[in-house]
Amino acid sequence: MSPIIQRIITGVAYVAVMLYASQNVDILNILLAIVAVICTFELKYIFLKLKIHFELSSTLLIGLTAYLSFSFPLVSGLYYTTILLFFTSLIFRKNKNPIQLLASTLISLVYVFIPLALCVKVAKYSCIFESKLLFGLFILIWSADTWAYVTGRLFGKRKLFLRLSPNKTWEGFFGSVILSSITGYSLYYFGFGLSPIKWFVIGAVIVPIATVGDLFQSMLKRHADIKDSGKLLPGHGGFLDRFDSILFCIPAFYIYFHHIYPLLNS
Repeated sequence: MSPIIQRIITGVAYVAVMLYASQNVDILNILLAIVAVICTFELKYIFLKLKIHFELSSTLLIGLTAYLSFSFPLVSGLYYTTILLFFTSLIFRKNKNPIQLLASTLISLVYVFIPLALCVKVAKYSCIFESKLLFGLFILIWSADTWAYVTGRLFGKRKLFLRLSPNKTWEGFFGSVILSSITGYSLYYFGFGLSPIKWFVIGAVIVPIATVGDLFQSMLKRHADIKDSGKLLPGHGGFLDRFDSILFCIPAFYIYFHHIYPLLNS
């Protein structure tokens, strides 16, 4: 099977699973928790390539309790307890670099677990679970990447960030801004809530944030001297390769819907 066919089949399956999960808050929570665990394994692979100490068990314990605390506030006490115990355990480490362990654990927490946990929070900005809102945001994140690739291939000449991603171009970037804005505007007419102007603006704003997310993942892989973060998604690489833009965009959406949006409408 050719790489292009593999990529298409995996992409369609990925979108279908995310669409299905977005319809139910419990299924979405379970799916994203699984994604967070897989991404943590991929981060361990990257850190080991960089010769940075990474402790999988403590990272997963802290990350999952943090993840659960967003949906179940009663778990917050357990989360803070695991943090306290982990910090205390660093005092007694002799054979491993405690600063590296602390840094790698916190990176996994901030980069993977918290952004994925915020997906449900974003969809509940109006106090009820808005599945269409969340899936609309996913569509815009995916379209930003697709439009950047298409317009970059057709018109790209000036490199956007040659050191980290030689295939990205300024033409692809601005082409994505324009086409993602139009995609956002059209979501209103397919019943995705929000006004067409809000979707238009979100479509434009998503592109630079998604681009930074992609470049951040490229930076990790380039320094680790690897092509993909994993091999579980044929044609796409690893889960971090597929979720890199989402991990950066979701916190931005959370800030907008839960902090900026209420201020603008107060």
